[in-house]
Amino acid sequence: MNNVTINPRVVLFIAAFAAFIATFNETYLNVAFTPIAETFSIDLITVKWLTTAYMLGAAVVVPISAYLYRSIKTRHLFFASLILLIAGSVVCALSVNFPMLLIGRIIQSVGTGILIPLGMNINVACAPRQKLGKYIGIVIAMTTIGPSASILAAGGLLSCTDWRMLFWVYAVLSLICLICGMCLLKNIAELNRPKFDILSYTLIGLGLIGVMYGISVVFTGNHLFAVLSFVTGLILLLIFAVRQKRPAPLISLRPFRLPVFTIGLIINMLAIIAMFAMNILLPYYLQTSLGVEPIIASLTIFPAILLSSAFAPAAGRLCDLYGPKVIVPAGFILMGVFSALLAAFITTGNIILFALLYIPVICGSSIILGPAQSFILSRLPREENPHGVVLLSTGFQIAGCIGSSVFTGVYAVFETASGELAFTAAAGLTAVCMLCGFVLSLAVSAIDRRERRAE
Repeated sequence: MNNVTINPRVVLFIAAFAAFIATFNETYLNVAFTPIAETFSIDLITVKWLTTAYMLGAAVVVPISAYLYRSIKTRHLFFASLILLIAGSVVCALSVNFPMLLIGRIIQSVGTGILIPLGMNINVACAPRQKLGKYIGIVIAMTTIGPSASILAAGGLLSCTDWRMLFWVYAVLSLICLICGMCLLKNIAELNRPKFDILSYTLIGLGLIGVMYGISVVFTGNHLFAVLSFVTGLILLLIFAVRQKRPAPLISLRPFRLPVFTIGLIINMLAIIAMFAMNILLPYYLQTSLGVEPIIASLTIFPAILLSSAFAPAAGRLCDLYGPKVIVPAGFILMGVFSALLAAFITTGNIILFALLYIPVICGSSIILGPAQSFILSRLPREENPHGVVLLSTGFQIAGCIGSSVFTGVYAVFETASGELAFTAAAGLTAVCMLCGFVLSLAVSAIDRRERRAE
């Protein structure tokens, strides 16, 4: 780290704000799909690419974040990411056709792909090691609140203005974050000017596009093309992995040598999949099947958002003290049981009941993500942390793609019969995923107990 006085709390504030800004935009447009489709006379399958392309763009940029972190001054990299978010927002707000709107979203996605791992990297680099769980928990709280709060904010804005205002509001939020960075952020990373491996980046970029595109279109009808895209992407990623065995890799895959990192990454992705799926499906069901207004659908999930912001830092602190052996399995139990209960009671049409049952689902995700990430990152040498963060951030984008595409696809398959059956099927699949996460969390707990006995 550079020889400058750095206040960890200031860095935590910047990292948390950046995490909120970056993830807020992931689901910001979900409740605006219908008015956008009407404006440009396109169908909902087409307009959904505003989310799919955004996640694809961010996923492709994330793999070079470790290289950028070690090559560009922290402040300059932070400013560049926020400027891209602001510029993309302005392009979207002024768009005269759908392609222009899509280009603006892709510009935004580049900023997000830089900002998410950058925020985590500066937080991990500056956090006191004994408080790493608490610090990561606070950032995770922001990544949990971001996608959920964006639905609430968008619903409220759309009730009194048109969809273009969403982008102007986001541009202002990004500008505030930029100003905070200008005033408070210092250069943190030690620059070592690593050599950029363009072939490795091409392999992982095309590989991620292939995998995520295949996931995104698997339910749109062209199953053969989706499978070919997915398999081709996997092959390219395998070639990329083999190439990373050479000296000075683009992304070090050494963290995968630790079983706890691999298991923890999967746990992290399962929680994100469920969070994205439920954040999209419950408001969608309320609007399409029950006919409620967007603001009411957004307010239904608001109590869960509010409480999850308190649970995440507390869960991180508990993980610092006692490890993940209790808190992570408990999170999966909450998410799985209450997802199943939502499915069981969906036919009641009781919005207040839905809001109450939804609280443990989102709070469960917030008490999984922070402890899981802090635990596995604390097992890595500090020089490996930027690469561990890249792998976690890439997993975040892939998991978000699965949660928003596969689960909405499952919903669409059963929606022709009834909305209740569609939601039950998707929520039931979520509960099954949480059961898998619970089993994996027990394995992490066993590893933690062995390590603590060894100490």
